[in-house]
Amino acid sequence: MPRRVALAVAIVAGLVGAAQCGPSQPANGADRRVAVVADGGNAPAPAQTVTEAAPAHADGALVTDDGKTTRPTHKLTTAEARKYMLALINRDRRSEKLGPVVLDTGPPTTSGQSHADDMAHLGYLGHWGSDGSVPEERLTRAGGADMVLENASCFTDEKTRTLDAAPQIDPAEVERAESMFFNEKPPNDGHRKNILKPAHTRVGIGVAQPKDTATEIAVPCFSQEFTDTYGTYEPLPARAKVGTKIKVKGRATPSATAVGITRIDAPKPLSTHDLNQRRSYPVPAPFALYWPKGFVTEIPLLVTGDAFEIEVPLANHEKAPGLYEVSVWSKLPGNESHTMISLRTILVE
Repeated sequence: MPRRVALAVAIVAGLVGAAQCGPSQPANGADRRVAVVADGGNAPAPAQTVTEAAPAHADGALVTDDGKTTRPTHKLTTAEARKYMLALINRDRRSEKLGPVVLDTGPPTTSGQSHADDMAHLGYLGHWGSDGSVPEERLTRAGGADMVLENASCFTDEKTRTLDAAPQIDPAEVERAESMFFNEKPPNDGHRKNILKPAHTRVGIGVAQPKDTATEIAVPCFSQEFTDTYGTYEPLPARAKVGTKIKVKGRATPSATAVGITRIDAPKPLSTHDLNQRRSYPVPAPFALYWPKGFVTEIPLLVTGDAFEIEVPLANHEKAPGLYEVSVWSKLPGNESHTMISLRTILVE
């Protein structure tokens, strides 16, 4: 029978590698397919202990009691895989005495799922999408308004595949992805730092897996969309003309300390090869920051209790079109520096 070959899964900062996993036993003999395995730029340390036992809930995901994580004993649906990854994330945060994040099945999971689907379908890994989108743009499109930082893992062979609409996810693959992220070593430990960022309150999780074929055993790709929910914000336009003034308004706890405007190039479709050449995505710095009265600021930010409001132009010094990003900043408890708590995008023409 033909030998089924597996892909190698990498994390964004990782390298692609190949290995084999234990074969299954089909009716007509040993399955000679090579299974997909994960590989990172740094050899991942062994995952933290996961107790193998029957799941405590009927949904088969898992529960965590007394600080112990229970591994499901069967293949997982997409929803169950998200719950299992959430439990592993919170296990890892708990190990550093951090509070848990909550699974947000709204915009963060919607945007994360679209990105995981895109990566698994086209065979690439990165924070840019095939349409040229970046994480905060995808979250904005999905209706989100919070700050977002993304972790991603996938294979990078640049082959187009058909996705499985109802994949069965091996719990070991969920563990492998989280282990690669969490067990990174400095200085290449951006994914670990993201998991352990104290400001994170929620996470969206994307899970995508191609269909099994006669020559290939499928494995999943994942995205983790960590968000920081500290306010509510009035809607912004999806598109605008250069120089248009927009009203940035909302409520934040703690109170907003600044509003920023950033510009990057407008998104354009990227080839799969180009996508695989891009790795880390630094959140762009604002070209303009607007502060409350009492600070040196071109336009003062009006802050009354937890409410804030300002009207600002969408134009940099060159009055160039592009993707403009609107950020809201605050000082979070235990942090004296100003932290971005909201980041939304507007296509400016």
